[in-house]
Amino acid sequence: MDADADNLPALAEADAEVVVGELMDDSQALVQFALDGVDPNETLTEDAADDLASARPTRTSQTYAEQWRYFARWCTDNSRHPGPRTSEANMVSYISHLRRRGGRDGTGAPVSSLRLAMAAIRDANARAGYENWPPKKATAELIRKQAAEHARARRTPRSSPPVDAARIAHLQQGTTADSPLARWRDLTILHLGYRTRARRSEQAAYRIDSIAFERLEDGTEQMVVGKRTSKNDHWSTGREYVIRDPVAITVVRTYISLLAELGQAELQLPLLRGITRWGRLMSVPASGTGMTGHAVNRAFKRMVSRTPAFDAKEATSHGLRAGVPADLAAQGYSPAEIMVITEDWKSTTMVEKYAKAGLRRAGKDSFGRAQQALDALVVPPPSHPAG
Repeated sequence: MDADADNLPALAEADAEVVVGELMDDSQALVQFALDGVDPNETLTEDAADDLASARPTRTSQTYAEQWRYFARWCTDNSRHPGPRTSEANMVSYISHLRRRGGRDGTGAPVSSLRLAMAAIRDANARAGYENWPPKKATAELIRKQAAEHARARRTPRSSPPVDAARIAHLQQGTTADSPLARWRDLTILHLGYRTRARRSEQAAYRIDSIAFERLEDGTEQMVVGKRTSKNDHWSTGREYVIRDPVAITVVRTYISLLAELGQAELQLPLLRGITRWGRLMSVPASGTGMTGHAVNRAFKRMVSRTPAFDAKEATSHGLRAGVPADLAAQGYSPAEIMVITEDWKSTTMVEKYAKAGLRRAGKDSFGRAQQALDALVVPPPSHPAG
C-alpha cells in the first residue's frame, strides 16, 4: 500500500506527460480544421450516424416517407417545388389544402393527420440538413384553427364499424383484383386481420416465418400465427394465434404458394407485399419491409369500393380487429368472457364497444340490465288542467 502511495505522484506525472503529448499531436488536426472550416468535434462518426439512422422505428420512417410522397405529389400538381429545402409557404398551403379538402369525406382532415403531415415535411428537411425547417408557427396556427372548429362542431374521431364474419363474406366479392396474386393477398388481409385481431401495423409486420402449418393427430390441420403487438410504436414480443378455420388456412396457404412460385417465400421476407396494377410483385427494399400499414388499409378500402351494396362503406382495416368481439357478443358472450376468450384486451372498454355493435347488428338489446333498469323509471304523464 505504502509503495503504491509513493508511486502516485510519479504516475500522475507520467499521465500528464501523455496528455500533453496527445494534445501536441492534435495540432495537425487543428490546422486541418482551420483550412477546411469543419470542426471534427461537431461531426458524427460514421458509426454514430448509422446508429442514429436506424434508431427510429422502421414503421415511423415508412409513414413519414409516405406522407412526404403525398406532399410532393400535391406540389407537382400545383407547379410547386417540394424541396428540401421546403418553403414555408408550400407547407402552409398544403396544410390549408388538407384542412379544407382532406379526410375521408372531403370535409377536412382530422387534426392528427395535419400534425403528421407537418411532422413528415419537417423531418424530411431535417434529414437533408435543414434542422427545424420550415418554420412551423403559421402551420401550427392553421392546425389550432382546425382543432377549434372541430371542437365547436363536436366532431369526434370516428371509429371503424366492426368487420365481422358476415361482412368478410360480403367483402370477398370485392377481391376480384387485377391478378390472382393480388386477390389471394387481399383475402389474406381479411382472414388474418379477423382471426388475429390485428391492427394494420401488426399485419404489415407479418413475415413468412410468422406462419406455420401443423398437422394434428386426428388428421386435421391448424395454422399458428405469431403476431408482434404494437400500440403507438411500443412493440411487445407478441403472442401466437391458433387458427383451425379451413377457409383461412386455405387462403393463406394459397397466397404463400403463389409467392413461392415467384421465389419470394423465403422465411425472412415480409408476408404482405405490394403488387402493381399489372399484377407484378414489388421488390423488397433494403429495409426488408413489405406493405406499410397505410397500404394495408388502402387495399382494404379498395375491396370495400369494389363490393356492391356493402353496408359499411366507412369501414377501415381496423374494423377487422373488432370483428371477433362483435361476433362473440352476438352469440351471447359477455365482454368479460370475450376478454378471456381472445386474450387481446386488458380492459373491457373497447370490448364493450365492439360487443354493443355486434349486438345491434344481431338485432339484440345492446345495453342489457342497465338499460332495463333505466327504462323501468317511469315519470307520470302531466295532468290535464281542469276545464
